[in-house]
Amino acid sequence: MKSSVRLLFAMAAVMVLFPSGLGVEMPSSALLAQDVCGRRYVAGGDHIPKGHEVEEDERYPNHLLDDHLKKFGWCLYDIAENETTSQEYINAETQQLSQTWNMRPDLITLTIGGENDQIIKLITECFDNIKDHDFAEASACASGVLGNTTLWTQLTNNLTTILQQYRIILAGRPKLVVAVTGYPNPFPKALVAAPEIGELCTPLIDTIITCTVRWVQLPPALELLDQAIKKLNTTIQNAVKPFTLAQPTAGRFFYVDIYTKTRDHCMKMDVKMKTKVEHPELEGTVHDHDNLTDVSFGCSDPWYVEGEDGTKTRFYLFPSIPPTVLLEESQTTKGMGVHPNDKGHKCISELIWEYDTPEPGVTPLKWKLSIPEAANSNICQGS
Repeated sequence: MKSSVRLLFAMAAVMVLFPSGLGVEMPSSALLAQDVCGRRYVAGGDHIPKGHEVEEDERYPNHLLDDHLKKFGWCLYDIAENETTSQEYINAETQQLSQTWNMRPDLITLTIGGENDQIIKLITECFDNIKDHDFAEASACASGVLGNTTLWTQLTNNLTTILQQYRIILAGRPKLVVAVTGYPNPFPKALVAAPEIGELCTPLIDTIITCTVRWVQLPPALELLDQAIKKLNTTIQNAVKPFTLAQPTAGRFFYVDIYTKTRDHCMKMDVKMKTKVEHPELEGTVHDHDNLTDVSFGCSDPWYVEGEDGTKTRFYLFPSIPPTVLLEESQTTKGMGVHPNDKGHKCISELIWEYDTPEPGVTPLKWKLSIPEAANSNICQGS
């Protein structure tokens, strides 16, 4: 028996001294660093914290870590996954909520709800309608989301469940702070897009009227999309509010407005249209009409990753004056996208860090975390 014990001790000593020689796989330096890190930051949610279509170091959780937290001994656990709904956050196989428990966090950021059933249409189906110039359909799509009270009730209930669980975690971790973010609106502003309609349609000459009839439907569609995204943010903010006010969680939960500071940095939306018409009354004369340059309906400094060009043609550009005949038409819509780029993520991280709010006496996140940085009002400049 004694010899067996001595053998076990000897084997243990050899493994400590010569782990690679015995073929033992040791933890990576990154894992070792995380195991001994001073404080833990857990980022959860959907495609926004996951950083869909951007590099890992461009995600807002990584900006928070690299720009501010790492030098004070923090580690990041980004457990967010694309297409996660608020219900899946609670009980899916990925079990983000249970993972958050197990990671013993000192800071939690959560962005959830935008990919919930039906709500996700705002950045999928409704988005495609805008890119395809199906503006009436886009309005119907946005209205369907906005007016569906069941969607907002379900989101409120799920958020309440998640935040109640956070409150229990918080009871055992007295320095834990929870930041819940809203969502940006990637679409152009209706009032900015409206004046561009004349610039787009006038050069088409023979199809000015039918072009204008179609494109005057764009501003109402953009307005409805804006209202729906505001509804999403209001629902999230109202779910967080009780936790920001009630003891013992007051001051340790807060809602971060992502919408306001990013609104002037919407997606790019450059449109070019071409037509070829025949004039039988002019002995079959054929005219080509197009926009000499792209007409911009989006923002000049977009903070969204550009998607594929829209080229769908629905033949709505019928000649205004018969017997003119439309021979060809085409359109290209460039640059539209709904996922924040590096600048967008950088802004989100700054908004969380500074907790940019007009409310007097509000403490920035960094001070809640006892990090001695001076207040910075010069944020979200896109640099």
